[in-house]
Amino acid sequence: MRKILFAALAILSAIILPACGPKTQKGPVPVCHLLICCRNMNSGSTFLVQDQWNPAHDYKDIDQVRDILQKVKDAGINVVSVDFTNPPEWEMGEGGAIHLEGVHPAWNEFGKMLDNIVTVCHEKEMEFLIFIGNPAAWTMKYWNQVAGFVWEKYAQDPAYRHYGFGDDRPLMVVFLPGEGFWPLWENTPDEDKNNLAKFRIGTCQVNDPIEPCPSDGWGYRNTSESSDGTVRFCAPNAGVPPQDWARVDAQEWERRVNWALGATEYAVFGSYDDTCDGIHWGICDASASSRPYHINPSTVDNPYIYYDIVRKALTGK
Repeated sequence: MRKILFAALAILSAIILPACGPKTQKGPVPVCHLLICCRNMNSGSTFLVQDQWNPAHDYKDIDQVRDILQKVKDAGINVVSVDFTNPPEWEMGEGGAIHLEGVHPAWNEFGKMLDNIVTVCHEKEMEFLIFIGNPAAWTMKYWNQVAGFVWEKYAQDPAYRHYGFGDDRPLMVVFLPGEGFWPLWENTPDEDKNNLAKFRIGTCQVNDPIEPCPSDGWGYRNTSESSDGTVRFCAPNAGVPPQDWARVDAQEWERRVNWALGATEYAVFGSYDDTCDGIHWGICDASASSRPYHINPSTVDNPYIYYDIVRKALTGK
């Protein structure tokens, strides 16, 4: 009788304890960037949105946002990084009225896009994070003001992504490599980085070779990783400087996707729709594009091929 009781308790524990105990987070967490602006850079490329090939999809239209994020989710990605790297998306430059609704039309336009993404993340049980610009170009003080706004308006939202893996700070990515960001950080007064300090900062390779550090690996061209292998980024864009940009073929894209999945914490898969830098892997017809780095001759006739490679690697479907 006692053996039967112990066996029953063991079975009950196996059922109940994992649900009641602390969750174990396993990596890597898949992430992709979203480009909310610059649709003129599609240059003939069209994305499948709401069953139509759309040359200028619009994140101000919440139904389009629902369709795009559902495709991202169906590909096995539940965390999106929203590209707000251009200062005009917040306002018109340092010294202006940053991100005050009604003060400058830029925020009225781009703020609506971000709010739609947040709404849809709630609907689809997804998460978002904010990707800000270059503190070396627009000063740490400027982006610290932006980070303060993000902290107050967005980072407290339940759908805002926190880093995890022992670091519960909300995650923010900056458009600067770690080897440039952290010396700048050390030379910035505390009062000009106090808001940024509330976030776990991820950094990016941009258009030059870098010596990676632990915060790197979040983008934004070709492939890159953090120095400790916790974060890896891959895109279907070959090369780092623009003159080297080209679209890799399907075999190389599949290799890169599988390589990124070797990261221990985060695997970042380019952008769903960034045609500016050619790192898009969304369902896209590039056959009419005027930009050579949107086209690989071996894949141009299949607008689903890059998306399908990500989806199969992440979902097995």
